[in-house]
Amino acid sequence: MSESVTTRKKAAGWWAATALLASGCIGAGTWAVPTWSETQRLQTTAIAPASLAQVQQVESASEGTPVDAATLTADANAVLDSLGQGTASAQVVDAATGQVLYSRDASTGRVPASNMKMLVDYALLATAPQARFKTSVELADPQTLTLVAGGDTLLVPGESDPDAVMGHAGITTLAQKTVDALKSQGITGELAVNLDTSIFAGPALNSDWAQEDIDSGFMTEVTPLAFFSHYSPDGSGSEASTSRPQDAPGQVHQQLVSTLNRVGKDAGLSFITGAQSPSGEDATELAAVESATAAQQSALMMQQSDNSLAEVLGRNLSVARGGDGSQSDALAQIRAVLSEQGLPTDYQQTDISGLSLNNKVSNELLTDLTQRAVTGTDSERLALAGLPVAGYSGTLGLTTRFNSPEEVEARGLVRAKTGTLNSVLSLTGYTVTDGGRVLIFSVIMNDLEDAEAAKNVIDRFSATLTDR
Repeated sequence: MSESVTTRKKAAGWWAATALLASGCIGAGTWAVPTWSETQRLQTTAIAPASLAQVQQVESASEGTPVDAATLTADANAVLDSLGQGTASAQVVDAATGQVLYSRDASTGRVPASNMKMLVDYALLATAPQARFKTSVELADPQTLTLVAGGDTLLVPGESDPDAVMGHAGITTLAQKTVDALKSQGITGELAVNLDTSIFAGPALNSDWAQEDIDSGFMTEVTPLAFFSHYSPDGSGSEASTSRPQDAPGQVHQQLVSTLNRVGKDAGLSFITGAQSPSGEDATELAAVESATAAQQSALMMQQSDNSLAEVLGRNLSVARGGDGSQSDALAQIRAVLSEQGLPTDYQQTDISGLSLNNKVSNELLTDLTQRAVTGTDSERLALAGLPVAGYSGTLGLTTRFNSPEEVEARGLVRAKTGTLNSVLSLTGYTVTDGGRVLIFSVIMNDLEDAEAAKNVIDRFSATLTDR
């Protein structure tokens, strides 16, 4: 057995043990309308007190007054017919009964853009929502350490913050723990620090991604170790810059060596940057820091529509299920989880983030996933934290969304995942009608000439559902 395989088996074994924690989350017998506060915990922007009334309607809504399908169909068609470009498909489902109230080419596979992220989000939550990704330092011999990547790309250079998702684990904390462990073992002198990233296999870039998307920073190499979700720290090291590192694991590696030298100086310790080499079977763990839970990381990914984090979480899912952490196995594992959970698998997937134009997903599958999030098990309902709230959070909190007179009344009531490419627009989630009924919806627009103009149509579609 090679050292690389051994390292991946260590990670997979730890994941499997952690996954058992998720079993206690399954089996909610009843459903209640999701609360907005789950999303707010991920945000730092204050909500104006005068705006809370709409938000609280979401928390207190009951099954409400049934919606007339014929009237809804006429109104929904009028909105989509006004698009004037491309094609549009959609579906609307009554959350309480599962009845399809509106369907427009909903079984046809369409390019979903970032609505593709809903698949990995669901698969991860169904597998191991409470798992954490560990970044560790192992002692190979008295003069050699190894920094072992465990799939956490939300690291920060500073200290760990137990209340954060981004920065739950920090390199300064890992360095201090490492120095303390070396001191306790009486080890001094100069040590080399190697780097092990073997938990992920296969190419770091997907051949289906356009080079211009990589060059512009929409995507970067997918690695199991990075600061700020594959963005470089700024000058102070406390926040992410807008630039992508050329070598994200190497950046973390160098930061650890630098920090070890700073905190280990008084203990008679010094450190040099070693080679990229898998940690051996006989290595022992000296220190470790752990990420926020998989569910928390996935919620942040969904809120911000983070392409890099989506791809990383897909590979972490592969490892969790005993795979090799490659892109190809991540896609296979997502499909396997959906099949095991009784969901349709007649879709086409070439990446996890939705950046590829070769992905094809139906509105039916997306509304099925949302139905599980609204009325399913406790684990499935964790997906609700990742849905942006119209007018308030994530990618729906932008000033360009729900800003016209026909749309503004839906603020705080529509909760949905966005998707945007140059020629694609999508929105999938749920809303609460004026009569207190929860409606699940999915809209996908393809072959657009002006996606910005189409945003008003797609927002107005969900606002029309709210006005029932």
